[in-house]
Amino acid sequence: MKTYTIKASGDTLSAVQGFLKSLMTSGVVGAVLAPQEVAAKTNVVPTLIRDPEMLGAVDPFAPVNGLNVARLVANLSRNLPEKVAVVLRSCEVRALFELTKLQQAKMDNLVVIGVDCNGTFAAKDYAQMVKENKIDAKAWAAKAADGSNPTGMTMRRACGICAYPEASKADIILGWLGMGGNLLVSAKDELDLSGVAGLDSASVPDTRTKIIDKIAAEKGTAKTAAIAEFKKSFDSMDKLAEVLATCIKCQNCRQACPICFCRECVSAGPIFDHNGDKYMEYARRKGAIELPTDTTLFHLTRVNHMGLSCVGCGQCENACPMDIPVGLIFQALAQPNQDRFEYEPGRSLDEAIPITVYKEHELEELNTGKH
Repeated sequence: MKTYTIKASGDTLSAVQGFLKSLMTSGVVGAVLAPQEVAAKTNVVPTLIRDPEMLGAVDPFAPVNGLNVARLVANLSRNLPEKVAVVLRSCEVRALFELTKLQQAKMDNLVVIGVDCNGTFAAKDYAQMVKENKIDAKAWAAKAADGSNPTGMTMRRACGICAYPEASKADIILGWLGMGGNLLVSAKDELDLSGVAGLDSASVPDTRTKIIDKIAAEKGTAKTAAIAEFKKSFDSMDKLAEVLATCIKCQNCRQACPICFCRECVSAGPIFDHNGDKYMEYARRKGAIELPTDTTLFHLTRVNHMGLSCVGCGQCENACPMDIPVGLIFQALAQPNQDRFEYEPGRSLDEAIPITVYKEHELEELNTGKH
């Protein structure tokens, strides 16, 4: 990786906007997909920009993220006529890698730009802070560069247990953590950034390395503790069903999940679509049944299909209208299998997802009763 800094003097937002503009004007990319502030400044939305003069509202550092855009990027990646820079957080980069390995995305004409992220707020909380002038998005990266949360507001649960503050596998890393108000630019050696303005050759500061390592260690420990504590509440199928009891099977979690790419899901098909006579028969057998039916089976089916590739972005939990801790449930159920296969979703494009690979001698302990 080649490493540069852009002297931002605390205005890292203007620095990143200038960098993206220079990427376009120098011909490195023909367009940029990045989070852009809405007019009210209360949120950001993914925006595809072809005019470099329209980058003024781009803000990839705003600590709010209502959508994991990996699936949008996957759709964009097909039949792309020219290079497009996609500005993503770590969870989005890792999800995009998983989709690529599932043959849902093509990296050929994508330049993946990963930005530091120390967590995001729920959309309603972020909007409220903006309205009450409790957060300045423009100054966020400088104020939070030491890894702290200067607002005092609680971030999303998934972010509190995410040990990936840096998108280390991206083509270009834009770093603000540990940079003291300046902007770090690390790019893969094969990328020619000679025409990009404002880049000064540099090395990664020790302060940045220490802060990144500290965040990763603390949140990794928090994740282990959260999963261990949560598992105590569902050490049986009955207890898991109790945790999921209020599920209305709206399938928002499936829609929000970046890994659930199937256009036709079994849960939305005829297998789970019953008529009145079936419901009456089920109720006769058991005396009473909860509606909608098969809610626990719905979640277990999802875990079975995409658990190994779950990157822990927590958008499923964000989307749940019943406040079920779906994200934590999925990580708790997925973690043992990820550990068993020593598989870390999004770690590498070259590392095959275990369910896509056949091995003659695998999981033999399941036949011996030693698991």
